[in-house]
Amino acid sequence: MMFEVSNCSYFLAANSGEGFVSLFTELYDPRDGWKLYIIKGGPGTGKSGLMRKICKKAEELGYSHDKILCSSDPASLDAVIIYELKTAVCDGTSPHIMEPLYPGVSETIVNLGECWDEISLKNDAQHILTLTDCNKELHKKSARYLAAAASAAKSNDKIFSACTDFQKIDNFVIRALYKFTSSDRVTKPRQIFLNGNTPDGKTVMFESALAMCKNIVSISDEYCCISPDVIGKLATFAQTKGLNTVIALDPLIPSSPLHLILPDEKTGFFTSCSGYNFKAYANKNINATRFIDKDKFSVYKNKVAFNKKVSDSFLDEAINVMQKAKTVHDELEKYYIKAMHFEKLDSKTDKLIKKIFSC
Repeated sequence: MMFEVSNCSYFLAANSGEGFVSLFTELYDPRDGWKLYIIKGGPGTGKSGLMRKICKKAEELGYSHDKILCSSDPASLDAVIIYELKTAVCDGTSPHIMEPLYPGVSETIVNLGECWDEISLKNDAQHILTLTDCNKELHKKSARYLAAAASAAKSNDKIFSACTDFQKIDNFVIRALYKFTSSDRVTKPRQIFLNGNTPDGKTVMFESALAMCKNIVSISDEYCCISPDVIGKLATFAQTKGLNTVIALDPLIPSSPLHLILPDEKTGFFTSCSGYNFKAYANKNINATRFIDKDKFSVYKNKVAFNKKVSDSFLDEAINVMQKAKTVHDELEKYYIKAMHFEKLDSKTDKLIKKIFSC
């Protein structure tokens, strides 16, 4: 059973230090009557534009919907979710490849390849091959930098784990959630990315956080090493109380939770650090150092600062390479745009909109 996040934008994929991570299974629930339309097509074939038209129609009809942004280009859409219709539409091409689990029952493939001129693509084959291979190599290079950044960050995780007073975290979690009424329902957390390491730099969906939460608690954590334990324990305790939870993962280390949202309670706990500062929007701020044994930490202070500097440097390099990959991708799109029969695409889009909205 999927519960609504909000009318907002976020990511369901990340270029991370643990490789490319996709959360596209969060788009729909095939066992609860949901339908997923999987769009197939090359770069520049109109996948994002098609989904924007679907979003516009949903807005016109007043349907609740979420826009899922592309982590390789936040100006483009990866997917859209329409809650009242139990319908989602997604880009099913690489790197977030989606294939039907229950073909024709829960998923339908929308093939935009039917709208292109293969002769035009064949004539430009050498350019397309060169640009595609270049783009792949740049993404591999970016992935290596991201892995190095994550490795340095994880070195700090080990240090902070040795210096953390976990009993203090447990006490804080109980106090933070005591006011929320418990229920007997069994809940499954939804997972998203509110942050992304993208060609635009460190991207944060502050507006979406504000749309989901009236009460914001900021956890100031310069190194993002204490807050994952706090957020993780908050999420676990919230689930034992039967509360719906949305866990926003760290785009660099997706195995670490970065933020927690309790959508029914309009409350969120957000990590604030360099580039991810929620403190300005918070009703309350918690300094994560309160959970640290400062005497133990003092021995490692210089090492921790060095590890962070190294991690940030590798992350900056990864983003620089992402920007180059985006430039190459934009050049690649031009050849597909030139080959597209947009009147066929418009016709296919209109038919899909009518099918989704039954109009």
